Amino acid sequence: MGADVDEDGNGFVIAASIPRTAIPAMEEPFFGDTRTLANFDANLGGHNKFWWVNQDGSANRETYDEPSEARLYPGSWAQAQFVGLTDGVIAREWMICGPFGGPGAEAFNWDPRNKEEVSRFFEAAKYPPDDGVADLKAEYTGEMIRGWWTDPRRVAWKHATVEDMDARVVLGSGSQVWYGSTWVYSPEDATYTIGFLGHKMTHIRWRINDVSIEIPHKAYQEPETGWRHCLAVERPIELRKGWNSFFFRAYNVGYAPFRIGINIKGDPELLWKLKLVSQPSTQRTE
Repeated sequence: MGADVDEDGNGFVIAASIPRTAIPAMEEPFFGDTRTLANFDANLGGHNKFWWVNQDGSANRETYDEPSEARLYPGSWAQAQFVGLTDGVIAREWMICGPFGGPGAEAFNWDPRNKEEVSRFFEAAKYPPDDGVADLKAEYTGEMIRGWWTDPRRVAWKHATVEDMDARVVLGSGSQVWYGSTWVYSPEDATYTIGFLGHKMTHIRWRINDVSIEIPHKAYQEPETGWRHCLAVERPIELRKGWNSFFFRAYNVGYAPFRIGINIKGDPELLWKLKLVSQPSTQRTE
């Protein structure tokens, strides 16, 4: 279905689809408690074979059409856990932009004691991305990006992915504003349950398709995920057929660096067809 090479060139991710009938005894949908032993390989160009795991070294790496290649190597298998869509689909790719501050922000710090003063300052502050549009070609300079931190001289939108063992992208430190944007393609007009994932002592404004989503700060609660300093709230949101933009503006007054993300729940038949990217093809930059 697709493949992507890691930025460092030392790894890759392959997405593949196989019919459920290809796995005997797996008549029911996969859930988080479905566990077994498994292995699989990728043969790149007929000359480079990679195994997902090769615990005892028995998995053959030849690529010369030898009979020994067409074998099972159970000694090489490792534990595999099949996860369905019961817990939703995470938006893993984002474009983020920050930090923003301005005159007065130099008096704050990464873990402010004057939290109410910091909140009043950033609730009243205005910056160019506040229009809810992620202008991926824009660059920001001057006083608006200065504060208690080292002057970055220039701020622009950049690509980010969620942290390992988490569902949120890492943003900046305390007492500074950051923005984030991601896109979700829905196969049809449908209502989904969106999990808005925040962070302790973090104030977030959400926009979906240029519509503000009003979520009071106190509505966020601790989910049963174990993610560090995570707070979350769920809301039913109607997404239109095609691309839907998600946009946030946020700042933090403690427990930095802060993290933000979304989790999408709904009809599994629709969830399997979702496309989630940091920017749709019509807006991608090289």
